[in-house]
Amino acid sequence: MSDSRRPKVLCIDDEPQSRASVRAILEPRYEWLTAASGSEGLKLLGQHHDVVAIIAGMRMPDMDGPAFLARAGALLPNAGRILMTSGQTNAQSAIAAVNEAGILKFLSKPCRPKELLAAVEAAVKYHRRASLENTSLRRALTEQITSQDLTTGLASRARFIETLESICADADGSNLTHAFAVLIIYVENLQDINVAHGHSTGDLAMQGLARRLREHAAQARCIARWGDEEFAVLLANSFPLESALLAATEALVEQLTIPMALPKTELRARVCSGIALVPLHTGDAKTAVKFAGIAARQAHQQGAVACLFRSDWAQRLEYRQQLLAALRNAIEGDQLHLHYQPIVDLKDGTVRTLEALVRWNHPTLGPVSSAQFVNLAEESGEMPRLGQWILRHACCEARQLVGRYCARVAVNISVQQLLQEGFLTLLDEALSHARLQPQELELELTESVLASDAERSLAVLIELRRRGIAVAIDDFGTGYSSLAYLQRFPADVIKVDRSFVTSLGQGGETIISAALSIGRAFGMEVVIEGVETELERRQLWALGATLFQGFLYGRPMPAANVEQWFLGCAFAAAPNVVSPSQSQSENESDTVEVQIADPLNLAATKTSG
Repeated sequence: MSDSRRPKVLCIDDEPQSRASVRAILEPRYEWLTAASGSEGLKLLGQHHDVVAIIAGMRMPDMDGPAFLARAGALLPNAGRILMTSGQTNAQSAIAAVNEAGILKFLSKPCRPKELLAAVEAAVKYHRRASLENTSLRRALTEQITSQDLTTGLASRARFIETLESICADADGSNLTHAFAVLIIYVENLQDINVAHGHSTGDLAMQGLARRLREHAAQARCIARWGDEEFAVLLANSFPLESALLAATEALVEQLTIPMALPKTELRARVCSGIALVPLHTGDAKTAVKFAGIAARQAHQQGAVACLFRSDWAQRLEYRQQLLAALRNAIEGDQLHLHYQPIVDLKDGTVRTLEALVRWNHPTLGPVSSAQFVNLAEESGEMPRLGQWILRHACCEARQLVGRYCARVAVNISVQQLLQEGFLTLLDEALSHARLQPQELELELTESVLASDAERSLAVLIELRRRGIAVAIDDFGTGYSSLAYLQRFPADVIKVDRSFVTSLGQGGETIISAALSIGRAFGMEVVIEGVETELERRQLWALGATLFQGFLYGRPMPAANVEQWFLGCAFAAAPNVVSPSQSQSENESDTVEVQIADPLNLAATKTSG
């Protein structure tokens, strides 16, 4: 039975008599392990990690003593190593053994009891000292890692919270309600540097920004690397007015935007900051940082340099989280449904496409604006799930629409969804489940797909084209479109955004004419979105447009209403023909505004779909 109170010693020697002699001397004081070869000894070390001393003979059948002790040292670096030598060992061999195997003591065979005991005792002391030093080193490294960001040398998140909690505790019950301010500083374009030039260049950028923070926020109580793209600064609020604090923060942020030279590039950082005053009445340091983060997000969304946290923003965030939870339930439940808006071709009086548009009828909130919850899904990462729901249901309902009322059904696909792992498989499954032919489906993509992951996007679009699925570029002219992109990316349809229709007579006709020319050059159909008045239709027809979508020809409607709408409409190629739907109010919207308290100011907007 092992005796944990006695140090454990391993002896390796191919001579049984030598092993027995060593054992007789050591066994009363030490727990004993023995082996006849180096390989057997290494196996024992793998099973006994508490060996404190290792004794090896100079010559063994499979490896010599120094070679064994070198490998043993890699397994147990803290164990003291002793080599038993014979008369043939020369000075050169001894020096090599010390340098390569870390030999602590040499003993000559046969070993004298006093010398052997002294050597093993020295090995035990070495083990204890080395273990203590390594433990201290590990503790110091652990403390450094937990308290300091290794890339920038700034404080870690844990150290920042610890400092802030200490301040909150000291100020508890005092009048120092706004004695300090927390700044969260967000570097908006760091990911661009990482993608274009690699993370090592991104690290150099953060190191340079950290140096500027130390220089220009020298009086700060703590400066930390808060996240991959964020810094946190805790500074004394010595400003009598909030406007002065805001101005000081803006000045600090502007120092970070000064161009910085990096290997093979130059960083022009886009930076914004959020500010929260602390200690809070709750004395909660983490809440203070959260509020500063909310303010930084608000600054980012507004395109501002800095924003000071307002108490009503917490209510907005809570509402947003509640709405997001409700949306997740809606995707799983039966609260979502699809409406369809026609795209008509006035050349032959046909309905070319029915575009599927998602609607949400919440049990208590009522109809929720699609602009509201689709944006929420994109920001929260829920868009792939929402998009998959739309795709599956649109394909199923398309079986009742395609051929009878239209040539194909169009479905909007987000960049997140397109680049989702397994998107093509999910698409094939949706088509197969609905028994829908690929040529009966059109996928609409915004121009942002052209500027996200170009190579992956191109590969997916090529596969869509190979399957026979039509691809439309939605909201054309509002984003990243260029002739180079259009030439490279396979697309069948260009959809011109309504904003150019509303600016007819103010330059919009120039953009629309250019889009029509581009469509002809690349063999693409051009659809004009948001056509709501007869005057707009006449002007667009004069420019050469023939494919229209908008309230003038039809509002989004449930699939069950398409037949009634279809039977009541008559289209013709002649430009003077007025649509039957023109008698409806041109400013009327099919979207019902949500009549509830909306602290996020995300009220439903009137759109053409």
